[in-house]
Amino acid sequence: MKWNTIKYLFKEGILGLWKNRLMALASAGTIVLCLLILGMSYSIAKNIEYIMHQVETQLGISAYVNEEIEEARLTEIAALIKNTPHVNEVTYVSKEDALKTFAQGQENDTLFEQFKNDNPLPASFEIKVDQIENQDQVVAKLSAIPELQVEYFKNESKIFMNVNRSIQLVSTVIIGCLVIIALLLITNTIKLTVYVRRREINIMKYLGATDAFIRLPFVVEGVLIGIIGCMIPIYAIKEGYQFLIEVMGDSLGSFMGGMHLVPSAQIMQGLVPIFVAIGVGIGMIGSAIAIRKHLKV
Repeated sequence: MKWNTIKYLFKEGILGLWKNRLMALASAGTIVLCLLILGMSYSIAKNIEYIMHQVETQLGISAYVNEEIEEARLTEIAALIKNTPHVNEVTYVSKEDALKTFAQGQENDTLFEQFKNDNPLPASFEIKVDQIENQDQVVAKLSAIPELQVEYFKNESKIFMNVNRSIQLVSTVIIGCLVIIALLLITNTIKLTVYVRRREINIMKYLGATDAFIRLPFVVEGVLIGIIGCMIPIYAIKEGYQFLIEVMGDSLGSFMGGMHLVPSAQIMQGLVPIFVAIGVGIGMIGSAIAIRKHLKV
């Protein structure tokens, strides 16, 4: 196909879009509505996953140190813990620091003075792992060190893992269903647009136009409809989500114990490719599929 012919067909596609602007708006509106619902569901799912990850990092491991341990052995154990696979962070808490932390949580300040010279609290290593699924593996390695007594939220960790997996599964199913619904709605709307113009297609076919010559303007229309349909929800989700963070960010952080929402840039980084792929892809594929029936004359 010559370049001039391609330019002509693209021009015809744009003109066709303008001539049938009401149907084009209906198609774009369907895309906008579906992508808005998909975008909100995606944002909610990502924030749940993000908050769960923050909770995950707080479920640490406490390894209490034997009081008779020598300084050289303590340094050696600290190095062993830091080099243990899946360990993200290690903090050594001395006996004195443990007592201060305990005293700060008590209303009676005399407790600190009472135990100052006879501190019953042991020193410990406070350990955070990269993922909660690896916690048991880290605990097993730490438990093999005789100078350590390991404590961790075993039952809570298992409950958390089950809840996290369930949320991820439900989120994936919901988003998958929304994508399928969006595909069906958009394709049917484009089919209706093509059906309205079936006479125009049949005339071109009888005059000897090739299938590619007839199809390309409709594909161009579909792509343009898809671009319009995905740009609006991208802007709406971006501005709406940013507004939510600015207005409710601090109060949500206080309510959720210092946790915060996923940054807007991170949400949009995942959403924009999805929106563009769905909008443009469905506009193009839907037009090609919808017109195929009317080319068989």
